[in-house]
Amino acid sequence: MALGSGNLRNLNSSQNGTRLGERGQVVVEYVLLLISSVIVAMLITRFMVGRDPGNPGFVISAWQAIVDEVGRDYADDLSTAP
Repeated sequence: MALGSGNLRNLNSSQNGTRLGERGQVVVEYVLLLISSVIVAMLITRFMVGRDPGNPGFVISAWQAIVDEVGRDYADDLSTAP
């Protein structure tokens, strides 16, 4: 056993430990990004299509306005004919 071979073994083990730490950090970062993107998507969905009666989402409000306009059905209203 040469004097330098023990140092080489220690160097390789420390590099492997660093690689494992980097992999763990990548996993943690990925999970944090995934969680934050899911939360942002839930908030956007709530504001767009929320069905809370006091504060409906803007898509629901616009759709309700369209349905109300179609429901008035001016085409069949004969009382206003000339």
